Amino acid sequence: MPELSYNLLSPEALINPYPIYRKLREEAPVYWSETFQCWILTRYNDVVTALLDLRLSSERLETLARLHLPQLDLGILDNYLHVFGKGMAMRDPPEHIRLRKIASQGFTHKALKHWQLLVQQVANDLLDKIQDVGEMDMVSDLAEPFPATVIAEMFAIPATDREMFQKWSNAIVKFLGGSFGNLEEDAHSANESVIKLESYFNELLIERRQKLGDDLMSLLITGYEEGKMDEKELCAQCIQILVAGHVTTVDQFANGVHDLLQHQSQLKQLQSNPNLMNNAVEEILRYNTSVPFTQRLAKVDLTMRNKRIQAGQIVLLSLAAANHDDDVFNSPEQFDITRQDNKHLSFAIGPHMCLGAHLARLELKIGLENLFKRLPNLRFAEDKLPQLKAESLMFRGFHSLPVRF
Repeated sequence: MPELSYNLLSPEALINPYPIYRKLREEAPVYWSETFQCWILTRYNDVVTALLDLRLSSERLETLARLHLPQLDLGILDNYLHVFGKGMAMRDPPEHIRLRKIASQGFTHKALKHWQLLVQQVANDLLDKIQDVGEMDMVSDLAEPFPATVIAEMFAIPATDREMFQKWSNAIVKFLGGSFGNLEEDAHSANESVIKLESYFNELLIERRQKLGDDLMSLLITGYEEGKMDEKELCAQCIQILVAGHVTTVDQFANGVHDLLQHQSQLKQLQSNPNLMNNAVEEILRYNTSVPFTQRLAKVDLTMRNKRIQAGQIVLLSLAAANHDDDVFNSPEQFDITRQDNKHLSFAIGPHMCLGAHLARLELKIGLENLFKRLPNLRFAEDKLPQLKAESLMFRGFHSLPVRF
């Protein structure tokens, strides 16, 4: 089929890509995109198979950078590639297993019980500031500071540094996602942000080693001092956890509020039956995931649905398209907070399943519970339009979501 049939960059698709995801699932489930110079998988079972296939590597950062910047010297990304590439999400076994085992100590059920009080406190503090104002921008006033403050507290770093971390994290994510803007400029910004984050965590490392606590960095330092990782790897895990630990949750929280306000019957059902909140969180994650795609790099030639994927080619796995596959989900285009057996792939699956999935669920649950309990009349601001964030295929959310209450 012609590339135009599946134009994910059209204005209509950027606003709502799901009709094209459906076309791809039905007509070309394993599709070579000339535009993106990669394969795109859109069926649920194919995405699951690919996520579990060790022939598809997570060590894809340099190949992605070359796709983004085909005419430029990758020297402008030296620090980004060297540091961010050491993060566990960009590694294959056995390195991935080693690093994840150390980092996972901060995300056990026991640890999350400890963080639960923190999440509750942060949500209430933020709502205290805006409850009597009558209006707010859901993104800048709540969705951004909420998970950013939580992850900063988990690292035991000053809340005053939150905005700085937000700026650096956004720059890293913007280039990682392959924005549709000035990629050379985005590359410089991402590289500088990694340099600043590494410098920040190096200074924090010196300080923490003198007095360990129960924060995330102290847990990682224990692994470092036992010789389970080197200093560069330690800083890389801190950067990756910090970035992944809040940027995607910012978008998912805003997406969830938007979808609930847009589906008033579902919101009223949730408000009349708060026990549906866990279900609602899963449906929010499925219906409009903040991470529509993840990528893998083919290590060897392989075949999927009679399509020959060559070694060295990037494969885009569409988590969002898989989440709307009607072979798996009944009426997938329907937003239904009572949906049962919701096996969405928004946190992926397999060895690289999102380490912070339980934390993200906790933040969404507590954040939404408090928001709609304290602001029961929350509604869209009729005279102000939301500003969708759709500058890349990889991340989806809102720049601005004006509401009144």
